[in-house]
Amino acid sequence: MTSLSALIRATNEGVARRRIIKVYIDRDLVTKDKRRVAFLYESAKKIGFGTELSDRSIIDGIARGKTHGGIIAEVTEAEYPDVSLLKPSGHGFSFLCEGIEDPYTLAHSIRSLYLCGAESLILPGRFPFSADALIAKASAGTSELLPVFTGDPLQAVEKFASYGYMIAAAGIREAVDCDKAELRSPLLLIVGGEKRGISGALSKKCETVLKIPYARDFKASLPTESSVSILAYELSRRQRTPILRDKT
Repeated sequence: MTSLSALIRATNEGVARRRIIKVYIDRDLVTKDKRRVAFLYESAKKIGFGTELSDRSIIDGIARGKTHGGIIAEVTEAEYPDVSLLKPSGHGFSFLCEGIEDPYTLAHSIRSLYLCGAESLILPGRFPFSADALIAKASAGTSELLPVFTGDPLQAVEKFASYGYMIAAAGIREAVDCDKAELRSPLLLIVGGEKRGISGALSKKCETVLKIPYARDFKASLPTESSVSILAYELSRRQRTPILRDKT
């Protein structure tokens, strides 16, 4: 229900990437969870999707997994715009994540980025549609709300740079602690996957490299979703205080 609620919210806000076709509701919820059922009927009337009361066994047969709570939605495939259509706002921060292969890692990264106020997320190549439902669930529905663009990462970096964004990367070599770095807003931060890191072509576009200071001596990197969460929070913190300087 969390993912469906997020999609309903995205639809109401005009930012949805997919359309709800029909929602199947466990008929027992009509008496057990009147408030939630009433919300779905009201949303169906407002947005324009179908609803159908069904036996729990039928919903179990349609759903992936058993944690659907008696509600499942039939939706269209999401549309993720190409970076060529990207129009940066010129403020705040965005992330470009290169080399993320695990859908749970992507989902958890999206959740952190959305909650920390990131403007958008850029993913090289295509979105992993085969894991779309898993990502929506694992991200607690935030994958329906965070603007995500796909395509050529170099094109994305060049576009952000043309809008005056500072381009930075997460790394270790010749890096500055993220809590001490001189940064300006707006900013695009590039984060690589654990296995491959950031490509050389993207590294050459960066003005600075940020690292997460450890409390203990440790040579390995953090999991990608942990790095994204910490760095996104640091940038969010700077936005709330005048540490992330506006461009001059």
